[in-house]
Amino acid sequence: MILMSEIPTPQRGRACFRSSSPCRNFIILNELLLQLIDMLSLPLEERAARRALRDFAESAGFDYFAYLHLRGQESFAVSNYPREWQEHYVQKNYIRVDPVVTKAKHGPPIFQWSADEARRIGRLDVRQFYKDAERFGIRSGLSVTVPVGFKNRMVFTLASGKPMVCIDEDPDPVIAAMAVAFVHSHLASATQDAALASDIRLSPREAECLRWFADGMSMPDIAETIGIGYRSVRSYLDEATRKLGAANSRQAASIAIRLGLI
Repeated sequence: MILMSEIPTPQRGRACFRSSSPCRNFIILNELLLQLIDMLSLPLEERAARRALRDFAESAGFDYFAYLHLRGQESFAVSNYPREWQEHYVQKNYIRVDPVVTKAKHGPPIFQWSADEARRIGRLDVRQFYKDAERFGIRSGLSVTVPVGFKNRMVFTLASGKPMVCIDEDPDPVIAAMAVAFVHSHLASATQDAALASDIRLSPREAECLRWFADGMSMPDIAETIGIGYRSVRSYLDEATRKLGAANSRQAASIAIRLGLI
């Protein structure tokens, strides 16, 4: 299934998301990527790095940035997407549907995407994903993906509320990969995305039960370990699962670990 077009072979002239729609404002992306590399080569704290990424996205004509670290079945994200969209994304478990994530795992190192294209050729669940995303001003973007070993990948995305984003030239894959590597070096060690986790409150018992469950302990064993009844353990896990918008306790544990809640 093709939802997003690959960056074409470099050629003279300017590139657009769709050649049938002329672009009025072009972005000199490679020059901005080099400036981002300069900035991130400095010993910045995480907050300063996020601010640099936000400024870079704005300078490039985008509204949002998103860094995603895909580690097997787990994932970790940092972005300046609206908090409501981040919460909705987790509640709907959209990481399983998100065509950008799918493309990043199996597609080219640099690719473009747009909601308009997905509406024409995407599956029903993908069209619904973009319909929801558009409510939060996310319609098109550019993503760069880089392998980081053991089949893990990092993905850096620039997103916009515009139907398309035009660039002055094709992104240089080497420059883009270097920039994303610097992003990864600053953000991979962060333990949580505070913007997403700030509204989720697990009680001490909920967090404790979920932590033991994440470590592979069965509910009867959890009950015996912390000295409460089996039904109480099940109740705490069910409530934690509800708060995290997860489909089951296993998924809830993964989300809680990613957000630094347990």
